[in-house]
Amino acid sequence: MTRHEDMSLDDLLDRHTPDMSLEQPFYTDRGIFEIELDRIVEPQWLFVEHVSALPKPGDYVLYEIAGESIIVIRGRDSEIRAFFNVCRHRGSRICLEPKGNVRTLTCPYHAWVFDLQGALIRAPLMADDFDKKQWPLNACRVRVWEGLIFINLADDDTLADLDEVFEAFGPYAVPYRLADTKAIHRETYPTDANWKLAVENFRECYHCAPAHPEYTVVNAYVNDGDREPEKRAALVNAWVEEWEAKGVAARDFRLWGDLLESEQPIGAFRQPIREGSWTLSEDGQPVAPLMGDLKEWDKGETLLIFGPLFYVYLANDHATLFRFTPVSEKHTEVVVTWLVREDAEEGRDYDIDKVIWMWDVTTIEDTKIINDNQLGVNSRRYRPGRYSEREYGTRNFVAWYVARMGGKAVVPPKRRLSP
Repeated sequence: MTRHEDMSLDDLLDRHTPDMSLEQPFYTDRGIFEIELDRIVEPQWLFVEHVSALPKPGDYVLYEIAGESIIVIRGRDSEIRAFFNVCRHRGSRICLEPKGNVRTLTCPYHAWVFDLQGALIRAPLMADDFDKKQWPLNACRVRVWEGLIFINLADDDTLADLDEVFEAFGPYAVPYRLADTKAIHRETYPTDANWKLAVENFRECYHCAPAHPEYTVVNAYVNDGDREPEKRAALVNAWVEEWEAKGVAARDFRLWGDLLESEQPIGAFRQPIREGSWTLSEDGQPVAPLMGDLKEWDKGETLLIFGPLFYVYLANDHATLFRFTPVSEKHTEVVVTWLVREDAEEGRDYDIDKVIWMWDVTTIEDTKIINDNQLGVNSRRYRPGRYSEREYGTRNFVAWYVARMGGKAVVPPKRRLSP
């Protein structure tokens, strides 16, 4: 077998076989990771936070990704902006704490002061010909939709059309009124593995039955599709017809394999949870009040896919946000945020432990198996393996990834998207 160190990225891409996992350097090589930042990460719109994290003017959070630090802040005019956390003097970090509230953005090194719109307003002891207007903070593009804050790191205009994305997601998301929710818990799951291994795992449920007994009990589809596929198909079709008769968006759209040329492939689908279950909880019973404009329990779950690095799961009474952040070639930060309607009161309307139970225990288990996956991939004996029929979501992601990295675009057969 040809030694990896003697092969270029183009060689590795050319050697990739559809329906197979990627070769070892894609999960271990620093050089490939740096190229991914340019070709995969930078062109995308990246989810950062929910607006409830920035309730007051001057509130900020830092978003750290692959060595970059971004200040996401609410201005005096209540607008949300984002800036690279880099002073325009000599490059010092400005904000040193992960979150806080500030009146100005003041560099701790030489006390250059920027206002909350990024303009330089004080630079002590500079020459008479120094023009402060020429030295604002470097800004990122920002979009806010349904309370979700997105930024883009690119310095050109070759970006995904977010208006088109938001329009497509509207029928699925707008009834939940995510802008009128609050984050009740955030959990960070440091993952000692390449970001693609984390995403590949999230996009398939071939591993769910052996690795996630709790998730499998809650979600009937894990086993029903294999044990009684005709019964499951009939059940899903009946629920979809019932939902659509009530005006609920329920049909799949834009499956991943159809968008190999897209900077930010998206997708959505709905499915029933389990007969007798109202929501994604340990006992199937409600864990919080109905969200947004919902007037009744439809006992379904919705998945929204905003590219490979951000996913939203919607139950009738809570939402769960999954953010995957590449940190290095062998480390990924997974942040999960749980939302309930903003007027709900802890202790009266919800119990945090019950709201977070399923996805918390599942993500803890995922972190372990992803870390073990990376350890195996590091071995001299690792070779790409063939995907199962149950791993088509992962296979489609890898096909998209190979195309975005410059390889040959191979369109996988169309299949229903599955988590």
